[in-house]
Amino acid sequence: MTVRLIGPPEADGEYIALRGESQDEEIVHLHDYARIYQVPGLYEHVIQELLECRSPQIAVEGLSNALSDLALDPAQTVLLDLGAGTGIVGELARKIGVATVIGLDSLPAARAACLRDRPYIYRDYLVGDIAAASPALVARVRRQRPTALISAGALGGAHAPPAALINALGLVPIGSPVVFTIDERWMRTDDPGGFCTTVAQLFDRGNLRLLRRTRFQHRLSTSGDPIHYELVVAAHRRPAGFR
Repeated sequence: MTVRLIGPPEADGEYIALRGESQDEEIVHLHDYARIYQVPGLYEHVIQELLECRSPQIAVEGLSNALSDLALDPAQTVLLDLGAGTGIVGELARKIGVATVIGLDSLPAARAACLRDRPYIYRDYLVGDIAAASPALVARVRRQRPTALISAGALGGAHAPPAALINALGLVPIGSPVVFTIDERWMRTDDPGGFCTTVAQLFDRGNLRLLRRTRFQHRLSTSGDPIHYELVVAAHRRPAGFR
């Protein structure tokens, strides 16, 4: 299968053209994950290779630093990977010594792709919308007893809303490292999909203690323009509660 990238640079206007053995092109939105996940390795080829996505690596580096800063043993850490996708973050976390990773994604197709391509990464991979905070899903996650939270590129915009982050924080204990990356555009606005006030309040109200916050190039757009995200690395201080 060959891939052709289609602009414009705005994320919601990005598409790819797929050409298989039939030689007919199929136009797919870059965020049509259910379709992209159907082809083994296609997500990695498009997002990680062609578009040079670095959020998973940057987030896991942040996690490694947070574990060191908080004097926590990676081998004793149970990491909750929010928006786990095909398991790239989980695989990288295992490489830094995190022995137990729990995947959580809203798409059944993500779980299916991960179990197909990376079947040994997660102790369990749960499917559900944590933003909705259904009692059944919350109970299933709590049974895993996560002690750290990571989310690489799965928050903001058309992805998970602020409620997903707040509810996920309610699933990890005080003192846990919390790491996430979000498009800088969504960190500056409270428009739908925005995280500006939510993130500010988490720090202002003492729910999180900031360890580091940096700007980095998340990936290229399908037109070749850089897209910048923010990395936030923090320690959990007080539950934000479910909403």
